[in-house]
Amino acid sequence: MLTEAQRLRPSHKFGRLARFVAWALSFLGVVVFAWLLLGFVPYTDPLANFDFSTVVTDRHGQILRISLTKDHKYRIRMHLDDLPAFALEHVLTYEDRWFWWHVGVNPLSLGRACLTMLSGGRRLGGSTITMQTVRLAYKIHSKTILGKLRQMFLALVLERHISKAEILEAYFNLAPYGGNVEGLAAAAQVYFHKDVSKLTVAELEALLLVPQNPLQRKPATDNEYLRAACKRQWYKDNEYAPIRFFKVQDLPFKAPHLTTELLALRGEDTPHVMRTTIDFAKQRLLEQIITRYIARRTNYGINNASALLVHWPTMEVRALVGSADFFNKHIEGQIDGTRARRSPGSTLKPFIYALALEQGLIHPLSILADTPRSFRGYDPENFDHGFQGPIQAARALRASRNVPALNLAGRLKNPDLYTFLQEAGVQFLASADHYGLALVLGGAEVTMRELATLYAMLANDGLVQPLKFVPDKRPGPARSLLKPATTFVTLSMLYDEGPDYIAKTRTGRNLPLRFKTGTSNGFRDAWCCGIVGPYVLVVWVGNFNNHANPLFVGGWTAKPLYLDVARALAGAEDLRDSFLTPRHGLDVEKIQVCRNTGDLDTSLCTETAETWFIPGVSPVKPTGILRRIQINTATGLRPCIPTEEGTEQVVWEFWPSDLAKMFKDAGLPKPPPPPFEEACRKPVVGQVPKITRPKQGLTFYVSLKGPGTTPLLLSAQGDAECGQLNWFINGRFLGSNLPGENLLFEAIPGKYQIMVSDNLERTTTQTIIVKSVP
Repeated sequence: MLTEAQRLRPSHKFGRLARFVAWALSFLGVVVFAWLLLGFVPYTDPLANFDFSTVVTDRHGQILRISLTKDHKYRIRMHLDDLPAFALEHVLTYEDRWFWWHVGVNPLSLGRACLTMLSGGRRLGGSTITMQTVRLAYKIHSKTILGKLRQMFLALVLERHISKAEILEAYFNLAPYGGNVEGLAAAAQVYFHKDVSKLTVAELEALLLVPQNPLQRKPATDNEYLRAACKRQWYKDNEYAPIRFFKVQDLPFKAPHLTTELLALRGEDTPHVMRTTIDFAKQRLLEQIITRYIARRTNYGINNASALLVHWPTMEVRALVGSADFFNKHIEGQIDGTRARRSPGSTLKPFIYALALEQGLIHPLSILADTPRSFRGYDPENFDHGFQGPIQAARALRASRNVPALNLAGRLKNPDLYTFLQEAGVQFLASADHYGLALVLGGAEVTMRELATLYAMLANDGLVQPLKFVPDKRPGPARSLLKPATTFVTLSMLYDEGPDYIAKTRTGRNLPLRFKTGTSNGFRDAWCCGIVGPYVLVVWVGNFNNHANPLFVGGWTAKPLYLDVARALAGAEDLRDSFLTPRHGLDVEKIQVCRNTGDLDTSLCTETAETWFIPGVSPVKPTGILRRIQINTATGLRPCIPTEEGTEQVVWEFWPSDLAKMFKDAGLPKPPPPPFEEACRKPVVGQVPKITRPKQGLTFYVSLKGPGTTPLLLSAQGDAECGQLNWFINGRFLGSNLPGENLLFEAIPGKYQIMVSDNLERTTTQTIIVKSVP
């Protein structure tokens, strides 16, 4: 008879099934509980502790440079979507075919690897991709038992917290590919100079074998270990075609000055791929032209040059060459010449003329005096040590005459040149008083980038805007410093009809070139700046160590380089000029003026010329050189009272005495006007005398050890009909001379008022001080 316990006990067969189900449910519960507990284990993103290389590209995506990370690795951030379609299948086939089904650890793979090792067979890897990612991300030493257990545990944690896709992405970013190359994207760039998405099947298969043994299988064309692994894994009986690998040393290092600068400015928000405004085709063009230019002139001591190309409609820098050779220590090639502060020579003169146009002082054919002048004790000369006398404003600008520029600069008001340049962004190192008149002739220090910004302002209707090196960067504020009509006329003044001002485009059209050269004092810097179609081009030739060279003259050395670059740019594109004719609505017109004086009253002259005129701004006041006078046909004298009987009206040229002297010295004497009849009272018209000596603003000294006096020379220039000049010192008559002649005055210490009067009683006064010294 069965006991109660025996009666309640299930059958033997049913009992074993029940126990199995109970154990299975218990195990499943433990697994589920453990999986839930893993969610509370602290977790760190596998990529959180790694920084990545910055890939600097040109505007079209071509790589210029790849930076090293803080731990000196080439590691390029990539996303899973960057992989080609076939890549993922190959990776999982080779590394972890059960990846999508396991939870981070594959017991079957681990068991197989252990049995193979115990039986003495070839070592097999039992680690999943998740385990490999954990080892790389958390720097686990998995060769020990404890290390392996920790690796397996963290693999489970990782699978619990992030998706399979995120694990794969971390693996592809951290896998080692030999040397200091980590991540598939970096390997693709280093060994094949390709984006990972453009790898071929053969290239990808070769790279997939490297992480298993990166030291032995480091990609190289002559690496037999990698070649044997490729044949064994992928090709077997098929024929293997060797693959050509690049070396780390072959990585692109283009536009080195700019990329070095941008990489130094990186911040936390800097993208892993930094797209610049550089156009590598133009960058390479400028570098090649400069290299050839220097090679032809090395024997003459010309070893270095810099150039900057700016697309003025967008203010984007399309090419930047900081030196002739970045790696040449003898020329200090790693200095960026576009950032160096140098003397600009005469390259600032266009802005003097622009301000003079804007303030109504000149139009392009206004006559300026290129004659000897003294400015507070400073006697400027021109580069050719000569003077050209009366010269048209546009020609004076292109010929870089110093005295006309100084005269105009001294007449500028609100703003003057210093204030204008400061408002345009030039960072002066000293005050306006420190530079004085030297600013006009290049006595200040500016950078090539500041010059490019200034010339781009001329092309952009007077709007000054900062240069852009990164296209996505928001443009800086634009400020209007000149009127559009002013900038148009200024650019027209920089153009001439000569062959130096023309470049042929790709389609054979003539492209006007508008530029200005500059030479620094002491022959240390040669410049050429200007407009080439839609570009501003600035070139510099010199030495960073400031060694002088008599050949460092803008027109001799910088201008040929400028023309080489400009004509190469024009020949590569169908560039167009925007400044031959004014755009619609621009308040500027062409008018006829007297060719030799610039006067608007063309009835006074026989020769006329066309010039640009800004209505309401350009000067309309006559120069006074061309005057209508009446001459008595019988006596040849000027009558006292204008009358029609017995007289004729003629136009006479009344040139100032300094200019009349230059005409005479050139063999083109200007006849003086006929005198008035004796009964006439001479009318006071024309120009007053101008004292040229002693120089205004100087203090003179007398040594007490000498005779107690100092000799002073008195000289003045006057109107064409001024005649004899009479000199008075403190109201007392001293003597007489003719314009341009000297009169000696022995001065003792004191204050003197000097007055000079011509034969028409026109007077000028000047005060000087004479002091005594021991």
